[in-house]
Amino acid sequence: MKRNVLNLLILISLIAGSVLMNACDEGYRINTKEMIREEQELMDEYLEIFVNDTVVETGRTFNYLDSLGYVFFETREGTDDTVKIGKKVGIRYVYYVIARDSTDTPGLYIDQSNYERPEPLVFTAGETDVYSGVFPGLNYAVTNMTYDSKAWVFISSSLWSRQDYTPRVLELEVTYLEK
Repeated sequence: MKRNVLNLLILISLIAGSVLMNACDEGYRINTKEMIREEQELMDEYLEIFVNDTVVETGRTFNYLDSLGYVFFETREGTDDTVKIGKKVGIRYVYYVIARDSTDTPGLYIDQSNYERPEPLVFTAGETDVYSGVFPGLNYAVTNMTYDSKAWVFISSSLWSRQDYTPRVLELEVTYLEK
């Protein structure tokens, strides 16, 4: 009798666990796809506003590399001294998130900045270290810049430190280059 009850409890536990695991797994996949789609839609909508309001007025080029989830817009040309992989580079930055306001319009909201700190963020170009604030999208952008240049960089969360499905905008300035 005890053995039958024990076998029945084990069977019920296995069935319940299987159902729960399948339900959670299926829901996760659906939500992930939807969140990625919503992130891309938000970024595209904001970029359309940005391009129409800013890029056209300045007459500057706008490089859209959608396969990476990355957009680079140079706002000030620097010197001929390019950032070299393996060398130290110092940057000033303002990180923004793209989010919707109460009217469902996409806008920029400051996440963090290092302009109030005495020293720039210094790191080795080509090396990502999310613990020190060097994310893949930041590293990629900086390796496309020159000394004293400024740029706006739009990146998807896949190029950030975590997959939170929030597009980011980086306002960057290269302030130091190791020779």
